[in-house]
Amino acid sequence: MASNPPQLGCLSEEFSCPVCLDWLRAPVTLPCGHTYCQGCIETAWGTMGVPPACPECRELCPDRRYAPCRLLGKLIDQARGVSPGGAGERVRPEGRGQGYNEPRKMEGECSREIRGGPATHENPTHQATVQHQEEPASAEAQLESSLAQLLRLKREVEERIWNHQATVLGLGDHISAEFGKLRGWLAAREEQWQVGLRQAGSRQLRALERNLQELEGKCHAAREMLMETQGPLPQGDVAEFLTDIKSFLTWAKQHLATPRGPNTGSMWQILGQFKGPIQYTAWKDMKSILSIDLPQVTLDPTTAHPCLVLSEDRTRVRDGHHRRPLPDTPARFDFCVAVLGAAAFASGRCYWEVEVGEKQAWTLGVVHASINRKGKIQASPSKGFWVIRLRGGTELMAKDMPPVVLRPQNLPHRIGVYLDYEGGQVSFYDAHSMSHLYTFSACFAERVYPYFCPGLYDSGGNATPLKICPLP
Repeated sequence: MASNPPQLGCLSEEFSCPVCLDWLRAPVTLPCGHTYCQGCIETAWGTMGVPPACPECRELCPDRRYAPCRLLGKLIDQARGVSPGGAGERVRPEGRGQGYNEPRKMEGECSREIRGGPATHENPTHQATVQHQEEPASAEAQLESSLAQLLRLKREVEERIWNHQATVLGLGDHISAEFGKLRGWLAAREEQWQVGLRQAGSRQLRALERNLQELEGKCHAAREMLMETQGPLPQGDVAEFLTDIKSFLTWAKQHLATPRGPNTGSMWQILGQFKGPIQYTAWKDMKSILSIDLPQVTLDPTTAHPCLVLSEDRTRVRDGHHRRPLPDTPARFDFCVAVLGAAAFASGRCYWEVEVGEKQAWTLGVVHASINRKGKIQASPSKGFWVIRLRGGTELMAKDMPPVVLRPQNLPHRIGVYLDYEGGQVSFYDAHSMSHLYTFSACFAERVYPYFCPGLYDSGGNATPLKICPLP
């Protein structure tokens, strides 16, 4: 004899809607994981106000989104199809609402049918329950897990989009502020030059006007003397007349013979001052308002590998191919042909440039002060290295985690290195075009030094030095 079919309590509990307490119709799942009838949740949201939320856990659903559970709907339809009255009759879940005895009545009738019929005939309700508890239940759990993961990923992408938009807006404000400083400084500088020109021009104009008045007075005196000389000779004492004529000629020679013209030298001074290399002068003066330091970076010989050759001014370095007998101090590199800058940075923003030319191999960037300087070095941010390198004359790579191959339109001949210590940023540029090559995001825990590796000698194929370029 077949055993009695299992109770529908567990099944009906899973198939019930928390709002209407009835079998789920058109079931949908909210982002929080709770399931409702589609009509019930829309009605609940219509009366709940703004923002809508899950009626059970109260998690907000500002976008009113839910996911249909079609497989669960099919299972419910299958379970409802074996209830008294067929698929079209709604049976309230056990223990819910006024009709909670109806599932028990259905269960009793089905049990009697089993006892009165052949022993080999199974109850349809039992078949549906077993099917729900095995394969569909597993599929539903898998779908619910996938949905939860998708919703989590969706929230992460939405957060990334929001952060991206906020970052872009922030960078836009930063650009406007930076160029606003330049425009403000240029406007003030232009006004300063205009005031200087007006003052110098006024002084020169007053000098010219005084010169003009002086010349007009002399012209008047000369006309009067000329009129006197053209008149009739006096009839008096001839000796006295000749004496007066001699005095007159002497005075005229001193005051009228060589009249002074305009002072053109002062005008050339004005032209030289206000019609010279104005843009270059302003560009050099602009450094005073830049919020970035342009340090004169030099090399520290106490850190240099014994094969490296440094210039006297400590701005150039190359592999000399011969190891010199230098003391093996803790500060000195003993395997990698590298050298550090002489000065460390622990704050602020700074920028320097290095000429790499046609070299076939090099490495440049910044490093923590505590990096390992002995033996073979694996350069990566986790080891305190933020560097890019060239190998074989063609492969440009950022030694990030993981390494990133860089593909600029043209290999740079001069590298610009930008360090923002507080901002945790190390950026590299083609210094000729200022096109961006790569940016590291860092969190500096200590002082950092400029890092230089000119690459191996390579039978003379890579013998040219790295050169730190002076900036104006």
